Amino acid sequence: MSEYKFFLLHKIIVLSINVLVLGALTVAMYVASGRPDEFTMVFLKVFGGMLLPIMVVGFVAKRWLRRSFDSMCGDTA
Repeated sequence: MSEYKFFLLHKIIVLSINVLVLGALTVAMYVASGRPDEFTMVFLKVFGGMLLPIMVVGFVAKRWLRRSFDSMCGDTA
């Protein structure tokens, strides 16, 4: 994998995770607005429940990208 391809895939992963987090924020705000008296608790439950899997997916994707880059280019260290 070339350095350019690695850089491009890394930026795509970062952008995708950012979009997913913004989507989770939007959904959590929408769901929580249905119950104004319990807004904070509902928001935190929904957003936290969606944020954790998004972060895990991001971590796994970046780890996969790093491993595939290292296996294609060989270890430089």
